[in-house]
Amino acid sequence: MLYVRRFGTGMEVVALHGFSHTGEQFCPMAGPLGRAVIAPDLPGHGVSAAEPTGIASVTTAVTDLLETSHGTLPVIGYSQGGRLALLAALEMPSAFSSLVLVSATAGIRGREARRERRISDARLAEQIESDGATAFIDEWTGSGLTSTRHLTAEHRAWDRSVREVNTAGGLAAALIGYGQGAQPDVWDRLGELTIPVLLIAGSSDTRYVGIAEEMEERITHAELSVVGRAGHNPLADRPVATFTAISRFLDRQR
Repeated sequence: MLYVRRFGTGMEVVALHGFSHTGEQFCPMAGPLGRAVIAPDLPGHGVSAAEPTGIASVTTAVTDLLETSHGTLPVIGYSQGGRLALLAALEMPSAFSSLVLVSATAGIRGREARRERRISDARLAEQIESDGATAFIDEWTGSGLTSTRHLTAEHRAWDRSVREVNTAGGLAAALIGYGQGAQPDVWDRLGELTIPVLLIAGSSDTRYVGIAEEMEERITHAELSVVGRAGHNPLADRPVATFTAISRFLDRQR
């Protein structure tokens, strides 16, 4: 059973965090959204580090969490969490009232491309276990798509404190079990979604803007919000703009 963190009060929303975070990632969101945020530590992360990390078992863990609620709920997923939220929505759409996908994808196209990504993920997992979680977090947040160097010193310190509760073994297991290489390609299933979907991407993250634009075309009731001056993590880069977009979308679904 996933360890669940709860923040704020009001109408409930489930939030699924990104790789190397925990449910604590969504603590700053509860106040601006004016909602009760239910944020589990996903398998391999935080207090749920010992949970099974296979893609099927992780998807089931998410749907099991939703089944314990009263009625349907909106679900927010960021990056890794967005991919899981999408898979869970396709698996059990009756549990979702709406879906918010932040910097997420419907999978890597092509069997060979997914195989290559699994190999890459396995190598990174070996590195994490060899070097340790601290060294990995240094590298993961130090450059590239997942860099936090542009954030304020206070925000970087908080982000770091959230990540540092993770273990090398847990992160490695999560990467192999439900990293992008392990995720199925569900692009051709996006038309099955009938719930309202908000897709969010940061304007500087051009790859994921393109992904979101294509997903919007394939999902019947989808809308796209591109957050200006934000990268892969608009939740951290431009929190006010991102939380406002999410809040307005959720308010329209009441």
